[in-house]
Amino acid sequence: MASGVPKTPTPRILLRERLKADSLTPSAFQKEMSLNTKQRLARAKKLSLPPIVQPQDKPGTSHHKFSAAAPEQRSFQPCPPEVVFQNYSPGEVCEVPLVLRNRDKVPHLVKVTLKSSPYFQLVGPNDVCRKVPPGLYTTVRILFTPGQRKDYFHQLLCTTENEEFIVPIWAIGGRAILDFPDQLDFSTCPVKYTTQKTLLVHNVGNRPARYELSTQSPFSVTPAMGTLDVGDAVEVAVEFRPLKTGDHSRSLVVHYDTGEDTHTSLHARAVDAHIRLDRNTVTLQKTYITMSNSATVLIHNRSDITARFQWKAVDTEEQEEQLRQRQYHRIYQQQRHKLYSFLKEREVDITCRERLALLNHTFQSEVAKIRGDPMLLDDDIFSLVPKEGEIMPKCSAEISVFFTPQAAQVYERTVFCDISGRENRLPLLLMGEGLGPQVHFHFEELNIGEVFVRVTHRYEAYLINKGPIEAPFKLIPPTTAMGSCFTFLPQEGIVAPEKLQAIRVSFCPTIRGEFEEQFYFHVAESPKPVIFTVRGSVMGPTFHFDVPALHFGDIAFGFPHTLKCCLFNTSLTPMGFSLYIPGDGLGVPSVSSTTQIGKPSSQLWRKEVRVLRRLQEFTINPHSGTVRALGSQDIKGPAEELKDNSPFVYHGTGVGGQHTWVTLCPNTVGDYNLELVLDVEDVGRKVFALPLTARCIVPTLRVLNPVVELGHCCLKVLYDEKVTLVNDSDFPGCYCLLPQEHKEEAAAWYSSLAPSGIIEAHSSVQIPITVQAQLLGQCSITAKLAVFGRPGSPLEIRLECVGQGPVVYVHPREINFGSIPVLEDCSKTLHLANQCKIPAAFQVEMAVERSCWRIEPSKGVVPPSSEVSVAIVANLNDTVKFQEKLKVFIENNPVTIIPLQAVGIGTTVVSDKPLVPKIDLKSCFSFSRCFYHFQLTNRGRRTQRLYWSTEGFRTFRRSARAPAPAGPPGKGAPPMPRPGSPVFKLCPVQVDLRPGQTVDMVLEGCSSTVQEVKERLLCHAVVGKETAKKQILQTDVICNFICPAVQMSPRAIAFRVEKKPSDVLTLQYQPLTLKNTSSLPFSVVLDVEQPFLVCNVKRKPLPANCKAVDFGCIINDTEQELKMEMTNCSPLPVNYHWSFLTDSQVNTIRFIPSPPKFKPRSLNKRRVFPWRYSMTESVEEPTKTPDTTQDSAQEDSAQEDSSQEDSALEDSLLEDSALEDSALEDPAQEGPAQEDAALEDPAQEDSDQEDSAQEDSDQEPEDAEHSLESEVDFLVHLPLALPPQLATKMSYSCQPPFLLPFRPVP
Repeated sequence: MASGVPKTPTPRILLRERLKADSLTPSAFQKEMSLNTKQRLARAKKLSLPPIVQPQDKPGTSHHKFSAAAPEQRSFQPCPPEVVFQNYSPGEVCEVPLVLRNRDKVPHLVKVTLKSSPYFQLVGPNDVCRKVPPGLYTTVRILFTPGQRKDYFHQLLCTTENEEFIVPIWAIGGRAILDFPDQLDFSTCPVKYTTQKTLLVHNVGNRPARYELSTQSPFSVTPAMGTLDVGDAVEVAVEFRPLKTGDHSRSLVVHYDTGEDTHTSLHARAVDAHIRLDRNTVTLQKTYITMSNSATVLIHNRSDITARFQWKAVDTEEQEEQLRQRQYHRIYQQQRHKLYSFLKEREVDITCRERLALLNHTFQSEVAKIRGDPMLLDDDIFSLVPKEGEIMPKCSAEISVFFTPQAAQVYERTVFCDISGRENRLPLLLMGEGLGPQVHFHFEELNIGEVFVRVTHRYEAYLINKGPIEAPFKLIPPTTAMGSCFTFLPQEGIVAPEKLQAIRVSFCPTIRGEFEEQFYFHVAESPKPVIFTVRGSVMGPTFHFDVPALHFGDIAFGFPHTLKCCLFNTSLTPMGFSLYIPGDGLGVPSVSSTTQIGKPSSQLWRKEVRVLRRLQEFTINPHSGTVRALGSQDIKGPAEELKDNSPFVYHGTGVGGQHTWVTLCPNTVGDYNLELVLDVEDVGRKVFALPLTARCIVPTLRVLNPVVELGHCCLKVLYDEKVTLVNDSDFPGCYCLLPQEHKEEAAAWYSSLAPSGIIEAHSSVQIPITVQAQLLGQCSITAKLAVFGRPGSPLEIRLECVGQGPVVYVHPREINFGSIPVLEDCSKTLHLANQCKIPAAFQVEMAVERSCWRIEPSKGVVPPSSEVSVAIVANLNDTVKFQEKLKVFIENNPVTIIPLQAVGIGTTVVSDKPLVPKIDLKSCFSFSRCFYHFQLTNRGRRTQRLYWSTEGFRTFRRSARAPAPAGPPGKGAPPMPRPGSPVFKLCPVQVDLRPGQTVDMVLEGCSSTVQEVKERLLCHAVVGKETAKKQILQTDVICNFICPAVQMSPRAIAFRVEKKPSDVLTLQYQPLTLKNTSSLPFSVVLDVEQPFLVCNVKRKPLPANCKAVDFGCIINDTEQELKMEMTNCSPLPVNYHWSFLTDSQVNTIRFIPSPPKFKPRSLNKRRVFPWRYSMTESVEEPTKTPDTTQDSAQEDSAQEDSSQEDSALEDSLLEDSALEDSALEDPAQEGPAQEDAALEDPAQEDSDQEDSAQEDSDQEPEDAEHSLESEVDFLVHLPLALPPQLATKMSYSCQPPFLLPFRPVP
């Protein structure tokens, strides 16, 4: 669609919105589309206000303060509200005037703007303000020049002081018009029946029609969409199928592709047709279960339509949909359970997708099946045939009703006939009764008369089936006590049609009296059980005892007594009985004397014990049982049961008569007047009572010797005595010596090996008593003797003794150690003699803490009549007199004080290494220093000042620092001893040692000649505040100074080569053997000139480069340069490149503990490095002082060129290189390599570097710094190539960031 304004709504949408409220009929739409522009403008009667695009700020744009129009109202009214061009021809100019009337009471300015468009133009100026007085109008003319017959759209923008609004401009092109009627009436139609009307529709418009047809239920239309050319026609079918009766009105809407809709009114009336059932209720005859019966019902169709019917189980479609939803839910739950079971079994295996797809397909099939199910009647009791069908007009249909009952009951079902022409489904009530089996007994009641209890009686009854079906029956178990005495065989079975079943009845009564019992037999599918009644009377047995009463007489407390009686049964049936004594206690059984004597700690011996429940004192054996018919039962007690403590002995059964024993074990003092009660089974309780009498007596006992005197008793020693107990009565008694109470606080303890027992009448017994004294002095305690059953206090026995402790003799009474060496153990013996018969515990300790004496053992036990020795050990820590006191503690005796005395001699200064009698340093190279390190510790209690000297020489001078470690000769080498001075000296020669303080001592020796040295060192000390010195130590120092010796074989090596022009020169090798004939290992440097090379045993040349470049000490922020000469010895030029081993530890610089004071070195000094080096070591073990190991090459170098300043550094480098190369040459020599590992250690290299850096230093600073690692940068000037047979000089420069010694390796 052409348009002059972009992004505006299409005319189709605007037209649809404009016509939505009007709902055009097909004729009105055809009439409106036939109008031209002028006719359309003349019909524009309804005026509407245009929408405001943007409101304006009225105070800022208008000079009029009083306006009649409200802010929400429009100031101008356009007429027409929209400009429409219709039925125009291409190229023809059309003009439409637009009137803008001022609705306000004040004049307003209005500006009309029409954006540029090739089709729409304004007559007159565009975008010009016009002033319109109140109530008047201004006219704007719009010209339209179409290019073709199609739709156009544009907008006219009007702007005032208050708002901006738009007037739409439409140009409507060709339209399709379908001549549908304005109204379609179906008149009266049957409900639930489809009525159809067909329309022939033409396209009377001027363009092809693309349309869609739609309506609402109960109307439908086909086809729903289509295309129709101009002048063509199509058939349209409109159907009406109402589900409810009454008037129905809907609209048939035609949707054109150009946006217009037309509405055709549809009207119809739905009514019920003349269709009915011949009856509303069908009652079927009574039918036995598993059988069937039938009846018929008619459906009459008196209408003019073909009626289709279906039998349903529910009344409405809503209920039918609910049934369908239940089936959906049931299918869903089944499929869900199957899916969960499958996933659990397969554990979600992806290879089972086919199985999952099959389950999903099955579920979808079940859902589709339910969705397509017409939900016809499906009932197991009533069924109708046919379930669905058609009935022609003016005809009837016969429906068969079948009744198949499944239980003996009345059935009622309401079914519904859903039939065309009737709004509601026709109900039909179906009724029928199911009959079960017809079963009964040939007599309904059995009277058995009088019968004896526990006698079995047998009868027979018959169950008869008079029906045409089988009758399964089953006895319902009786719930009464008398009913459980009956037995029916068989209890269940099946009675065939027209047959009978014999049932045997057995009756064994256990309850006396008259009875009437009803027994119920359940018959399958029968609503009521079959009843069988039995009535009669049961008689009980008769009996009597053989004695009138049981008289026990007088019985001692706790001593059982037994009597016998007999029970006779005079009836013809066995008799079950039970015997008991109501007056007897219900608590625990009574205690007999034989049981009580085994429990001396039982609380029953004490009078204050109160029993909560009365004891059970009688025992009946048997207390229950059965007496046979015309038999007897004896009640007695067997002799072996007299000692039994149990209250009951359970019954036994005998033939020809049985006896029962009644045993009384009295635990209550006094008279017994009770009854033996008889209960007879199936007769009653307390049927008979037999009198029972007895009296319980406690005998009187006395102690013959109530006071026992034991005299003097040693503590914790057992003493035995006996107490006599006398019984003067006619009854036996039971006694017990009670355990001692509050034993922990008692002065003495007592016990007995036989504390309890039985004393016979007119007799006496002796009770053993053991007494043990616990405290010193007079002891008096009371022992209590209890009589079993005696109500008063226990009998008292007085025990008296005198307690005494052990007698121990301690000697000697004073111990004097005399003069003993300090810091050494010296012991004396202390004797402890036990002169009594009990062990004596002792403990020995010093009177003061932190004593110089100790005791071994410090505590123990002295056996009876024995002696124990205690060692008193003295370990003195000073050379003074010591006096202390020793305390001896004997159990239950006073403390003994023993004075101790000793005097210390010797010295309390000790060494960690052996110094006496001599120090043997073995062998050492001359011109090298040897050292011996040891520590001295003051273990005394006073400060000591030590002075060292050499016998035969003057006293050593004091040195504030330890000597420097050994180094090569030359500058920095140790000074040789001057004539008349000792070879060995100690550092420091004078030292003050506080108590417990340790000092490090260094013994240093050096000799310039080969000799064996032996010197004696003396140590004097001033102890504490003493003024005189005294010698405390003397030792001899021995050392053998030797020179290195090398044996070389051969002494000369000659090479001879005869070369021809065609020969190629090869390397020639000659062996050279070096043997170390000295006792110490040393290093050898081999130096040859070209064309000779030094090779190892594998004929590989040894390295020819230097080991390291040592810059020494450099001032911070300064630069120093060293030079090295390198020669190309080959006939070919060599290209080389220098690089730093950044990952190696050789570039790591660290602080040494004592940075030396130094002097800046000259920058023009040159370093000379050897070309070849090797190392030869002895196979002998090195000495224990590896610090004394020296290189023989150093001694030779010192003798040849002692003036060379850097010889010390060269020799150090030679030594390091030789050690490393030697380790590479012969890795199998593990012994020398391990011993020389200390020379290759970086710590030893640092020590060598420190020695080189201390060439001009006199002493080390006392405040050493901690170790710290850092890195420095080196600058190396490298030539690119080295010509053959030429030498080049290498310069190394170093610029350190701080002051520290280092040794970089390029």
